[in-house]
Amino acid sequence: MVSGEPTRAEAELAWGRLHQERTNPAIPWRDLSAYRKGNNGVSYCFTFDSGRSGPHLVITGLTHGNEPSGREAILMLLDKDVRPLIGKLSLCLMNIDAAHGSNGVDPYGIRFLDDDLNRVWDDAILDGDGNSREVRRARELRPLIASADRLLDIHSTPYEAAPFYILDPGTREARLAEALGGPRTFVTYGRDSGSAHRATVVNYVAKCQGSAGLGIGVESGLFFAAESAACAKTMAARFLHLFGVISAQTLAELSCWSDSRPKQRLTLLFPEIVQTNDIALLFRPETYAPYAVGAIVGYDGDRAIRAPFDGAVPMWLKQTFEAGVQGFMWARKEPGECEAAQLETTMEEKQT
Repeated sequence: MVSGEPTRAEAELAWGRLHQERTNPAIPWRDLSAYRKGNNGVSYCFTFDSGRSGPHLVITGLTHGNEPSGREAILMLLDKDVRPLIGKLSLCLMNIDAAHGSNGVDPYGIRFLDDDLNRVWDDAILDGDGNSREVRRARELRPLIASADRLLDIHSTPYEAAPFYILDPGTREARLAEALGGPRTFVTYGRDSGSAHRATVVNYVAKCQGSAGLGIGVESGLFFAAESAACAKTMAARFLHLFGVISAQTLAELSCWSDSRPKQRLTLLFPEIVQTNDIALLFRPETYAPYAVGAIVGYDGDRAIRAPFDGAVPMWLKQTFEAGVQGFMWARKEPGECEAAQLETTMEEKQT
């Protein structure tokens, strides 16, 4: 330990303050039983057909039961009787069992009961022998999801307060995100990040529809934060307006959020595998702050967790920690357009 470096006790205080801020959820728990019947033969799912030619848009929420912002967006559209001007609109409350399993107090809630519902969207799983509650629910939802031309899956996170997209640059999903606007933080999987999850509901749309189908996910912020609900509602409205399903006037009426943060891009590189479940972290996840190589960002038991390279950004914390498992990811910030131009100029000057 170098003199002046933060101690385990300081990390515990910082970690405690962070959790104290997250003990008063601003999005109340809801009993969703009134929506059980749905209107299309699938419980908690609704489809509205304009009778006019156009895309089938699907919005999903509660893919994880402890992420209520998508629920709030869907209930807003239902309660305000939003109907498509063209095409069809489907609204799906996904993992109801997990959502209802929450005690309504713990802001971290219940993500899933048996299997992660956002990791079972593979035909081998859906056509297999598995019989978990999430696999059964995915089978119910499967025809509806497979029929989507465009799908928006709304999520939220336990620690990262800034809403963000997870995208690969240059892809159709990235172009859709740019057209949608909203979050100004973009996260990309690095080649060796080990965190690419392919069997998701978003990926299943493209698998079923090929080039005709496209899905995108948005992380709306903290599980329990008011901004997260506002972001989700606004992104749902933006999604519908982008494809002509609602009018500009309806978009204005439903929109209640904009991202004032500077545009930033981060690349996930590799996981920090923790050795214990006794973790205390010094950093604030919502800042995406970079650290100098060797700087202490927290403690894993008595082991100091140090930044492995200059500019290392710790992010994407797990909801719970387990020895031998990823505790969070190491990422790097990519230079913006102005920064990239300056960097290129600097490199050219060095070469001359």
